[in-house]
Amino acid sequence: MKYLQLTPGYRTALADGVLAPDSPKHMATEEFYRAYPGSRLHLCEAGYLFAPAIFSMERNPSYIYSYAYQPEENWASYTQNLTPQSYSREDYIFDQECWFRVCVRREDGKDLSSEDFGRSDELIEYQETQKAAAVRPKPWFEQEIAETIASIRQFEQETAETIAPIRQKDIPHTMKLCLLTDTHYTVNGTWEDTLHNIWSVAAHIKYDAIVHLGDLTDGMLPKRLTRKYVENMIRGLEDCGVPLYIVPGNHDSNYFRNRRNAFSNEEMRRLYRLYGIEENAAGDAGLDYFIDVPEFSLRMIFLSSFDDMAAVRYGYTEDQLQWLKEVLVSSVPGTKFLVFSHDAPLAKLDYWSFHIRNGRELLDILEECNSSEAYQIAGFFYGHIHADYIFDECSFPVISTGCAKLEYFTDKKPWGAVAWPREADTVTQDLWDSVLIDFERQTLKLIRFGAGADREVSFAKKKSVFQDIAVMERKNRRMKIWAHRGLSGHAPENTLPAFEMAYKAGADGIELDVQLSKDGVPVVIHDEWIDRVSDGTGYVKDYTLEELKALNMNLSFPAYGRVAIPTLEEVYDLVRKTDLTINLELKNSTVFYEGLEEKVLRLAEEKGLADRIIYSSFNHYSMRRVKQLLPNSRVAFLYCDGILDIAEYAEKYGVYAVHPSVGCMKYPGVDVVKECHAKGVRVHVWTVNEEEDFERMRELGVDAVITNYVERGMSLGMARK
Repeated sequence: MKYLQLTPGYRTALADGVLAPDSPKHMATEEFYRAYPGSRLHLCEAGYLFAPAIFSMERNPSYIYSYAYQPEENWASYTQNLTPQSYSREDYIFDQECWFRVCVRREDGKDLSSEDFGRSDELIEYQETQKAAAVRPKPWFEQEIAETIASIRQFEQETAETIAPIRQKDIPHTMKLCLLTDTHYTVNGTWEDTLHNIWSVAAHIKYDAIVHLGDLTDGMLPKRLTRKYVENMIRGLEDCGVPLYIVPGNHDSNYFRNRRNAFSNEEMRRLYRLYGIEENAAGDAGLDYFIDVPEFSLRMIFLSSFDDMAAVRYGYTEDQLQWLKEVLVSSVPGTKFLVFSHDAPLAKLDYWSFHIRNGRELLDILEECNSSEAYQIAGFFYGHIHADYIFDECSFPVISTGCAKLEYFTDKKPWGAVAWPREADTVTQDLWDSVLIDFERQTLKLIRFGAGADREVSFAKKKSVFQDIAVMERKNRRMKIWAHRGLSGHAPENTLPAFEMAYKAGADGIELDVQLSKDGVPVVIHDEWIDRVSDGTGYVKDYTLEELKALNMNLSFPAYGRVAIPTLEEVYDLVRKTDLTINLELKNSTVFYEGLEEKVLRLAEEKGLADRIIYSSFNHYSMRRVKQLLPNSRVAFLYCDGILDIAEYAEKYGVYAVHPSVGCMKYPGVDVVKECHAKGVRVHVWTVNEEEDFERMRELGVDAVITNYVERGMSLGMARK
């Protein structure tokens, strides 16, 4: 017997089972409760009426077979049973297994008072029956449990026989981890089955630890509910009797519904059991920590990889990297390392990330460590992508494992990752790994429980090639990718952060716009007026540089804070040490800035960038003047309407390229690329943002696309030969 916890201010009209806030006439349970035949609800006080909203055990398949999160983390199906006539004082007895919520109102129809709210925790008594049925063993898992146990024992036996001559019997030779990730707990989900399966294997196999790579829940509920779900999950895993280590994921910060529900780092440390390891943690509020396992000469390092308040949410801070360096070099010589992170270190390994903050720097640190004779990186494990992948371009294996959540869809996955077919009430419903580490043979064996296949990988040191491959891929792109006004899909357009992010995201070039301030300084901004992008109003030409610098040019991306307008010189100083191509658009079609051409040409020469710049404009007279001032300059004609014989027109004036809008590439019966290439003129298309347009531009053979979303072309492999 227990009392149900009621929350004031919820209405009784349900839409897909969601109880939405309303006037203070009703109280309702935020939490879903599970009932079995014979379970009973009892109203404990007179003067009130109650009614249960019933949810069947049927799951909505859209949450399994498409990318979707149910707003209240509920996979049960609302039966639409609740009506104004449903309210009663009589006991309610359940006649079937189901989930339910309860609504309560006053019998006299008045609003609930503070006195009513004070009684809410003792109004509804729930008497449960057959609770054990919730974790009853499922027959389709029995053989998988037996086979998993047998596979682990067989690997241990083979390993023991192989190293018997060089290892004493009483010294452990194989480390065993239970590894799972992305459980995304939901009501009527499959967590209880996953937990039961882990218990069943752990009862026969003595794991050295359980590691959860994050996203325990969807992170969309009020803190009270998320805490309750997480604490129940953690207690269940701890019942296996071995250490449990968690690396929080992006959903674990609980910010996905609104910021009021978000956990602070301190709250996350407490909730996810990161206390008790303070001496090994990163700072007072850090989420990073390490664990030493002396019997294996091993140090396990756990890295947080998400900050929902940062401009680039996924990745690692400079403080983290410094802490990691210290953790590595402070280890006893001969130490091996396992590194765990919710997210991958590179954006190409994560569909959701256009850039992993300091990801390459992280790998550089690990590579340097692995190049030392004193240490060895045995593996880097991550989750987040809900798929399997082994990345073999580093000197150590980088391994992702699929999600424990019942989910199957193949889109929204990074190139090369495998999402295994999943189906409820079959063995494929579940997915997690037993990681067996043979330190003598330098082998990682991942034995899969549920959907998927076993994997085996060596962690013997080898040459790292990920940086070489990244450089080669960029140089060999047939279709170049230029960042439109910098990485404007993720950062304030035409600002230094946008151009810096474009380079880090792997762009081949940047596109930017230049005008003159009132005092004649070339500044980078698109519109002739400042209203759209700044906290000011009026024309660029009417502001001095000092006045422009006082404005905030970031109205779109709050996480970047206040951002100033850059001068063209500042942009050139930023990119001169890179290999980025610079497409400079002169904004002189509406305001005819006197001397603009001379100023930009002189600045390019002063900065040593003349051979990397393409000048473009809708003002073709201006481009002709640039050619007159500097005959070997590369100029391009911008246009957004159908122009007859554009190839001949471009050839006539000796331009390097034409820059049509993506819409201009749709005119029927015209092959702009073929005609221009025949004349030796390149074609650079703007603004290509949609996946189908990337594909079409590649098929047409355009030379470059200008896009707000550099990562879309790269993730689709559109730039590969």
